[in-house]
Amino acid sequence: MLSDMQNNEFQTYGYTFKEVGLTPGEIARFLKVDPSEKEHPANVFIHEILNKLPDNKEITGGYRILPVDDLNVKEGRLACNNVELNPGRQVSTCLQKSEYIALFVCTAGDIFTGLTRRFNRRGDSLEAYITDAIGSLTVEKAMDGIQSQLEKAMKKRDLQITDRYSPGYCNWPVSEQKELFALLGETPVPVSLTGTCLMIPIKSISGVIGIGKEVRKSKYACAVCGDENCIYIKIIKK
Repeated sequence: MLSDMQNNEFQTYGYTFKEVGLTPGEIARFLKVDPSEKEHPANVFIHEILNKLPDNKEITGGYRILPVDDLNVKEGRLACNNVELNPGRQVSTCLQKSEYIALFVCTAGDIFTGLTRRFNRRGDSLEAYITDAIGSLTVEKAMDGIQSQLEKAMKKRDLQITDRYSPGYCNWPVSEQKELFALLGETPVPVSLTGTCLMIPIKSISGVIGIGKEVRKSKYACAVCGDENCIYIKIIKK
């Protein structure tokens, strides 16, 4: 049992851009550009944009752990704290045997939105596109760090974790953000939902991670989903 965490305290983490450790090479490969081509416009812009980011201290995130009340894989349903989530069979299958759920939220902050808008107003579409990609990679890499911290904490309790899953991916309706944020409750992470379930700041992610003695990580079923706009399939294929 997670007796010392049953107060459902939200565990918070903060990072600077430098601490996140996103490299120019990672960004270039994500954009399908050869990092060794130093004169390539994309590589030039990557370095220019990165020079604007080292002092970004808006990258924050964390998680809250709740016990699972019910998990019905066949119906694609998950219940915690009298709130029902319907992530679908694909996600529920990956979460099966979870005894607890870590609900997470993480944001890269407003800086990427501001930079992207500035570039778009000037008609610099390539710079805007690269900035948007850097923002997506930043929040995902920050969440990698938070997930790693969760995994270490659970291993001390002889528990394992699953991969993370978010509304809007793996056939989980984005409208489920409302229920997920209801379970998260108030957090120190400055992320809010619009009426259409868009997160503000835009470069933010939320979702769930399964926890239990018999759960395991499994490869994302990208071949099943096939959503070419998905950040995960882009990272996997980079």
